[in-house]
Amino acid sequence: MANFHETNAVSGPLNSGLLNKDELLKIVAHQRVGEILPGDWESSKPGSGYEFDGLRAFQPGDLASRIDWSALGRTGKLYVREFLAESHYNMLLVCDLSGSMAWGRKALLADNIAASVAWSVIVSNNPCGLLLWADGPLVYLPPHSGSDSFFDLVEALAGHQPESGSSFSYDEVSSFLEGLPFRGLIFLLSDFLDPLPEGQFMIDGYEITALQLLEEVEKEMPTGLSGLLSCKNPETGVSCELDLGKWQSYNRAMQVFLQQQKEILQRAGVVSAVITPADDFILKVNDLMADKV
Repeated sequence: MANFHETNAVSGPLNSGLLNKDELLKIVAHQRVGEILPGDWESSKPGSGYEFDGLRAFQPGDLASRIDWSALGRTGKLYVREFLAESHYNMLLVCDLSGSMAWGRKALLADNIAASVAWSVIVSNNPCGLLLWADGPLVYLPPHSGSDSFFDLVEALAGHQPESGSSFSYDEVSSFLEGLPFRGLIFLLSDFLDPLPEGQFMIDGYEITALQLLEEVEKEMPTGLSGLLSCKNPETGVSCELDLGKWQSYNRAMQVFLQQQKEILQRAGVVSAVITPADDFILKVNDLMADKV
């Protein structure tokens, strides 16, 4: 499994500063796609490809043609051969554009990651699509290969902002995905600030990677703060005052919350990572994908 990596970014390494929407469009306008992040990934799930992956115990419903008869002779037990999925796949990038993503640089971080992953997929001749979601599908681009698909995808990212008062419903997104006429890999980019329902991401035929995008101060408040901060929920409109002096309690609660979210995703078979604008997202995504194999 290959990684994606930096080449010559437009204005220095991507991990030293995120590209804004205008800069993303300039890449498209000047067709400077070689300055994104080339690379590719394969599915890590067993499939119908030709690369042998190993043996597992026979289960009802397994094809007789998959039985390893030599293993039966050695052990007296039935085993079937498994193979890695073929390297060609459909990728769909699902980006949360609900109200909470407007805070800080989360939407900008999502744009940079989505554009980078899209180029990594398309340069390896695999189809890539895009779903922008806020109370429903704002943009849906079915997976296609070729540079034109990359240009369309980046233009869609650059042309849409998070929508105030909107939300990101996991039930509705899942229903939408289940109705699509293809299956493949999904990168789900969201702040995931609402508690995740158990088993929600177990969608047959999809292999999902979840990237939780947070501002640094959301993930962990600085130490030694004091005073009151007026806050307003960008999705519900509810206002409240945050006691900054309780930063220790906030950080403990956020650690518990993030761990719970991670465990829910793990139980659903979803690999996940928390990424902030201060992180090297190139390294984080590559490490995450390496962990899947």
